[in-house]
Amino acid sequence: MNKKFYIAALFFLPLLHLNAEEKTREELIIEESKSALERSLRIATQFYSLEREEKFKEMTDKILKSNETKESIKQLIISTGRRFFLFSYPSDGFQVKGYISFLPNPTENPLLIFLRGGNRALGLMHPATEFTCARNYTVIATTYRGGVSEGTDEFGGREVNDVHNLMEYFPILQKKLTIQFTPKKTFILGGSRGGMEMFLAMSRSSFLQAKITKAASLSGLLDMKECMAYREDMRRMFINDFGLTPNKNEDEWITYRNPLENVSSLRKDLPILILQGTGDLRVSLNEGRNMVKVLENNGNPVTYVEVPGGDHCLTNFPNRMNIIGDWFEN
Repeated sequence: MNKKFYIAALFFLPLLHLNAEEKTREELIIEESKSALERSLRIATQFYSLEREEKFKEMTDKILKSNETKESIKQLIISTGRRFFLFSYPSDGFQVKGYISFLPNPTENPLLIFLRGGNRALGLMHPATEFTCARNYTVIATTYRGGVSEGTDEFGGREVNDVHNLMEYFPILQKKLTIQFTPKKTFILGGSRGGMEMFLAMSRSSFLQAKITKAASLSGLLDMKECMAYREDMRRMFINDFGLTPNKNEDEWITYRNPLENVSSLRKDLPILILQGTGDLRVSLNEGRNMVKVLENNGNPVTYVEVPGGDHCLTNFPNRMNIIGDWFEN
């Protein structure tokens, strides 16, 4: 049975904004993005470097000693004994970097595939967060090609294969770690652009889709048409950096990348969570709402949660991972 949870009254953002309002929102996004990129570059230098012949290394000590790591996360790592490893894996001829975190004796612990947002270096995440330290989960993530990895980010293009190839590589990684992971449940979580990657990766890979127990999107980019109507800066970026050519390849470019238009490839028994906040400046609430309708029409059991005042990826909501974790395990 499909479920919708509205945490307080919902309201629709106006479709038309005054120019001053649009400028203010875009200026705020630019300011946030500049700060985020600066931090991402610091994180890239600290945590995502591998020597030329190095394919694999532990980074737990570096995380614990870093000023970039939250003290609460450090204490959680110390108290639980969680470990973190950086690795590179082959994906369509490129070496793409990923990381994994796990607790002692993780054999049957749930596996969480975590998909980041941003593009290239922007949005590259600290490897130790409430997502990658969640509960007793073994967490595996990819950085996607481009940025700190070989290849070129295509924002919904061929880099989507990096998710499938990550899971193809997982048995090899287990041998390197000399640990056998046999999770009874496998979850996948995509934040922001990661929501798009999640849906596209599952729709393009039956191998990946068959492994997933439940899928969750956090402030996901789920409707490319709505995204470009809501944010002119994203449309400009797609044109300037990712191969969108108006009046030439626009329909094909959008359809290939649009999670909304690829839902029919999902298996109908896959439970899906759509989670977003009403204070999000980056992703229109209509993206999640539109996706819910399409998922329901496809027959998927979908849960919708909207958090009043929640910003992009609910960074101002301290219990965001509890919402997701409780839903995964319900």
